[in-house]
Amino acid sequence: MTLSKTIQGISSKYNIILASSSPRRYEIVHDIMGFADIQIMKPSFEENLDKSIYADNPIGYVEETSLQKAQGIIHDFSVNSAELEANCKPKLIICADTIIIDNENRILEKPKIKEIQLSNLKHFCYETDDPVRVVTAVTIIQWKSKNNYQIKRVTDTTKVYFDGTLPLSVLEDYVESGDGLLVAGGFKIQSIGGVMIEKIEGDYYNVVGLPLNKTFKCILGLLELS
Repeated sequence: MTLSKTIQGISSKYNIILASSSPRRYEIVHDIMGFADIQIMKPSFEENLDKSIYADNPIGYVEETSLQKAQGIIHDFSVNSAELEANCKPKLIICADTIIIDNENRILEKPKIKEIQLSNLKHFCYETDDPVRVVTAVTIIQWKSKNNYQIKRVTDTTKVYFDGTLPLSVLEDYVESGDGLLVAGGFKIQSIGGVMIEKIEGDYYNVVGLPLNKTFKCILGLLELS
């Protein structure tokens, strides 16, 4: 069986739901992975975990956030189970959360102003030789009914090395472009921001928003359990 037929086979048996409003995650699942018919659902979880609790374990923070998103979906589905089960098809729900961790093990917020964004980029390029870690926790639910669902989880880390030989003007021009504002860490690898990145170690798509390889294998693993 070809890969495209595998994707078509999964799509014919399941409603594919992406529990994320991220356009980048949609592109990865729809355009790259090849799931043509995707429903978007916003998780009810407000992503308000106390980061101070995870000061020594930032990866635990992103994993718990992803899990809480999934549990919120399960709760919502359970409340509406009669209606959902009447629609016949079981569902595959993809939940994810991504964070940026700097060389001091801090979770970086999305910069809201250009000054903070530039400060981040200067730190990445000039103040450390260590990589930035992009960590995505993926939680996938196979939902058949209120009392018949399974969860599978996977976490992926990609190390991003910034180019410390670039002139400051490049960073300043990037910030002025507005491209990386309100994005975790203050940069986008898939756009012109990629010129600041010397190399990565790991899955490129993980930096964009969803690890392609591990997410696909996680889906296949769930189907093997059914």
